Amino acid sequence: MPGPFHINTPLVESVGMSRRLGTTVYLKMESSQPSGSFKIRGIGHLCQQKLQDQGATVKITGEVWDEANTEALRLTETEGLTYVPPFDHPLLWEGHSTVITEIAASMGWKQKPGAVVVSVGGGGLLCGVAQGLRGVGWEDVPIVTMETVGADCFNAAVKAGTIVTLEAITSEAKCLGAKTVCRKAFQYSQSTEQAIISELVTDQQALHAVETFLDEERVLVELACGAALAAVYSGVIQRLQDEGRLPRPLGYLVVIVCGGSSINREQLANLQKKIPRPT
Repeated sequence: MPGPFHINTPLVESVGMSRRLGTTVYLKMESSQPSGSFKIRGIGHLCQQKLQDQGATVKITGEVWDEANTEALRLTETEGLTYVPPFDHPLLWEGHSTVITEIAASMGWKQKPGAVVVSVGGGGLLCGVAQGLRGVGWEDVPIVTMETVGADCFNAAVKAGTIVTLEAITSEAKCLGAKTVCRKAFQYSQSTEQAIISELVTDQQALHAVETFLDEERVLVELACGAALAAVYSGVIQRLQDEGRLPRPLGYLVVIVCGGSSINREQLANLQKKIPRPT
């Protein structure tokens, strides 16, 4: 039986973030995956033993994920292809949950974090994190979910108390661009067993986080990942502590650096041109 497609990624302390927050901040570097993203955990788990060969045809369709997904579903009907969902499948969540298992192993299984920060698009990584925390007995650890304004289907559902579909994706964080969050993620948000705190940042704040992370950590990540990093760089965690929604002292904080597979220097320059700077 072949081994997993993902690797055990580094869990490293960010000195700059720790100094800003006044507590230790660990980065789970999913950007180090061979694919450049956490997604290989779930997709690899779903595909294990189902890949027939290593040849593939890549077809890029649409401006946002929903348009690409519609085309993928059409191809499954017209060409008999197998559909691999990006975030809405139990095997994906099970695969993504290994990120928490690795963190627990790195910390000796006993020293649990004060909170875990994660970006949310369609909700697959959130489901995996929630499942993973429960699996290692850390279900009392709060999850801080981060989205950008204009790609905020999870936050909109939390506020409405029901799943909603966004009319359009207006954020430049296209990798967060699902118009509807998966039902399981919404169910986790409604549970009283685990605290999930849904927060938003602007594209400007996410871009600032990407730039600061590049300067301080020498790692380039995409805007969707910048949303999670902005929890520290834009003071979200500190505000939540001031509001009493997170404890002070917090203990250590884990930020899942979900990836950078959709970014390079040219794309970063384009984002810097598109996203206006605050005046």
